[in-house]
Amino acid sequence: MMNKKIWTALLLPFALSLAALPAEAESIPVQRKAVISRKSSPARRVLPQRNAAAPKAENKTSSLGPDVEVGLLTSGEVTVTGLADFKAESAGKVVGKYGNGTRLSISRSGNTILLNGKKAGDKVYLTTGNSAPAFAVKGNRYRGKVKLIPSAWGSGVTVVNAVPMELYLQSVVPAEAVPSWKADALKAQAVAARTYAMYHKNGYRSSGYDVTDDTRSQVYSGVSAETESTSRAVRETAGEIVTYGGKPIDALFHSSGGGYTENSENVWGSNIPYLRGVKEAYVGNPWTKTVPLSSFIRTMNNYGYGVGSLKGIKLSKLRIGEAHRSADRGVSGRVKSFTLIGKNGSRTVPGDKLQSIYGLDSTLYDLNVKGSSLIITGYGYGHGLGLSQWGAEAMAEKQGNGRDYYKTILTHYYTGTKVEKMY
Repeated sequence: MMNKKIWTALLLPFALSLAALPAEAESIPVQRKAVISRKSSPARRVLPQRNAAAPKAENKTSSLGPDVEVGLLTSGEVTVTGLADFKAESAGKVVGKYGNGTRLSISRSGNTILLNGKKAGDKVYLTTGNSAPAFAVKGNRYRGKVKLIPSAWGSGVTVVNAVPMELYLQSVVPAEAVPSWKADALKAQAVAARTYAMYHKNGYRSSGYDVTDDTRSQVYSGVSAETESTSRAVRETAGEIVTYGGKPIDALFHSSGGGYTENSENVWGSNIPYLRGVKEAYVGNPWTKTVPLSSFIRTMNNYGYGVGSLKGIKLSKLRIGEAHRSADRGVSGRVKSFTLIGKNGSRTVPGDKLQSIYGLDSTLYDLNVKGSSLIITGYGYGHGLGLSQWGAEAMAEKQGNGRDYYKTILTHYYTGTKVEKMY
């Protein structure tokens, strides 16, 4: 049985002794995934809403996989520069041909796209016909095609990069992992990123694309992000995704689990069978946040958690790397809630509320009082669901041997899954 002793932080000399909490089970993009602690993605990603009535993407499958349509920007007027000879097409007809280096000023009149002031159509594709860097947009170079459409939410133009999956991943993986990591860790990231993109295709279809280029989906900045090691990881896992019951999973990932990952219901409220908490070898260094007690009490009052004269904080003790069974923590030890005890009664504070207020790296923390300060000591970075990126690197450092060990990493973090080749 797990230790059910309750740790109580007494804040005043006359503080009351607090009763033990009962042990019970208790059950959101994220950034979806917080990424490597070069400080990248946020602790949570906002999941795009799926709309069954939305039009389907016009994606084709090739040896490089299906096209992924990435929303780059929406503006009243945008500029796209060709990095090779290119043409503009609308409704199956060529509406313009341009030489290498041509800069197009793109605007809109009603529902018609204008190229250098000339009407081109309500949906325009710019193509070069090859997979080399093709277009420059907002300071980045992109492979594939550019799709120009009227913004669905205003009077501007939306610029979309339609790029084959494998070329898309060549930019995503180095943005979501460290290129100097072991090959098996990079391969695990490549498969997770591919799976994530497959699962979330059409996630922003009502806006005219599949995914965004930022942490709401996956970070994507075109050719400049590509590195040899990460591109190799993409090539050597081409077409592979993680499946559960024969379907792509929502392959969430985060920077560090801090010794144990979390169950989905303790983060997003719903039980997803392949997002179960698992023990990991990597813990990492603890992080701390020191808050004056007077400021903490005032902040809690401002957020509706005032209890009068504060006497204590009730929270079960964190045990790094162990499964937890207390009602106030998830299986990993991430705080679901803690209780403030005061003269006017008690108030329960959600663990992620404290994270939001103070910008904590995760909800895997302990609370201690020293003198006139509250010390928050925590571990990990991110929401703790799915693949732990630093945990994957630790596994690869210890066991990776170039014999598909990345599949073991993936099935460790995604419970009950398989790695399958889809194309």
